[in-house]
Amino acid sequence: MDRSDEASRGHTYLVERYWPGIDEPRLRAVLPSLERAARDMREEGQSVEHIGSILMPIDQVVFTLIDASNEAVVREVNERADLRIDRIAVAIQVGPDPTEVVG
Repeated sequence: MDRSDEASRGHTYLVERYWPGIDEPRLRAVLPSLERAARDMREEGQSVEHIGSILMPIDQVVFTLIDASNEAVVREVNERADLRIDRIAVAIQVGPDPTEVVG
């Protein structure tokens, strides 16, 4: 799925997970379930894609970015993957303005 197409149909959401005891090997072990859930939902006609996740082990927090048509889809893909959700919020990625970058 092309992310530019996805973005034009929905939003990017940040899912916050406060996850005591989480470490990188455990996160890597559970993320395939999120990928499978997203794939299954796309096959059912839902607009959803796992963009990536960030682990902050010292804080025991995982942030996951998901492109989806709406927040209900984000909630459903996480529930199908049996992953806890502490908060879901629309996320807007902001990068440097290429016209202001001095070479």
